[in-house]
Amino acid sequence: MEIIKDLPEGLRRDIKRYLCLDLIKKVPLFHNLDDLILDNICDRVKPLVFSRDEKITREGDPVQRMVFIVRGRIISSQSLSKGMVATSIIRPGGFFGDELLSWCLRRPFMDRLPASSATFVCVEPIEAFGLDANHLRYITDHFRYKFANERLKRTARYYSSNWRTWAAVNIQLSWRRYRTRTKGPMISATQNGSSSDRRLLQYAALFMSIRPHDHLE
Repeated sequence: MEIIKDLPEGLRRDIKRYLCLDLIKKVPLFHNLDDLILDNICDRVKPLVFSRDEKITREGDPVQRMVFIVRGRIISSQSLSKGMVATSIIRPGGFFGDELLSWCLRRPFMDRLPASSATFVCVEPIEAFGLDANHLRYITDHFRYKFANERLKRTARYYSSNWRTWAAVNIQLSWRRYRTRTKGPMISATQNGSSSDRRLLQYAALFMSIRPHDHLE
């Protein structure tokens, strides 16, 4: 990127498109974007490389960029309470930092960057690319018609590690409630079992209180 930054704008854009377009098209969030938007993304993304066990973002830190995984896996860990942690794996095609997407599309706009809801650590060497907050805001402002599209918004929510973790807890809670309602006498009412259910209820209540919010709402 340093080598090509001083080249004529058109040539620089062509080189970055050649280097980045195929990688960008691997991200499900970008599958239905038109060429004009993809060109603008190519011109602004930064290739990123992280080493194994590297901590990319800590929970509570300001989210500086959205990161899209091309190769490798990342573990996301989110603190609950009393030392309990919810974890999930982000694989190629996934992304994190989606708090920025909601931040860009929220009205009225707030200058303060959102806080990361989880800590992200590399399970293995990672190849990725990132969109800095100011570049993502530029793209969403100029192509708002596309980012307001329901299909794109649902895709963003589906691949969000925050929403997946929240959904997993609530699906598990709903399943246990269903089993209790339909198979009540068959389920052992041991102390350990009831304690596990109480913990799950606590998790669900906590996740409901910190439920992810985005521009779908």
